[in-house]
Amino acid sequence: MPVKKKPLNIVLFLVLLLFSATPVMGQESPIEWDELGSEEKQILAPLQDKWNTLSPAKQFRLNDGAKMWNAMNSEQQKTFKQKLQTWKQKTPDEKFIIRKQFARFQSLPETEKQALRKAYEDFKRLPPEKRNPGE
Repeated sequence: MPVKKKPLNIVLFLVLLLFSATPVMGQESPIEWDELGSEEKQILAPLQDKWNTLSPAKQFRLNDGAKMWNAMNSEQQKTFKQKLQTWKQKTPDEKFIIRKQFARFQSLPETEKQALRKAYEDFKRLPPEKRNPGE
C-alpha cells in the first residue's frame, strides 16, 4: 500500500522533533521501522529511508511526536502549525534567546515553575488595557 504524502508542515514538525533537546533516557535499542504503527509510519514516511541511521533516542522522540500529532484534533494541529510558522519567522538571535530562557525555566525548582505558570495564567486573564499599563 503506498504511503500518502504529508504536507510540508508535518515535515517541519518532524524536523523540530528530530532536533529537539529532550533526550530519551535509558532507551538503547532502536525501533525497527516495521514496529511503528501505521499512523506513525504515515507521518514519519519522509524519514523512512534514513530511519535506521537515526539514534534510538531520536527514533523514540519522533515516534512519540507522531503519536502526539495523531492524538491532536484539527484545531490543535492548526494551532501548532501557526506556532511553527511564528517560530520559522524568528531570527537566529531571537531563537537563541528563547532557547536560553526555556533552559533557565527548566532548571528552576518545580514550585517556582508552578508559580510562574500561575502568574502567566493570571496575566492572560487581564483585560488588554491592564496588560501594558505604561502605554
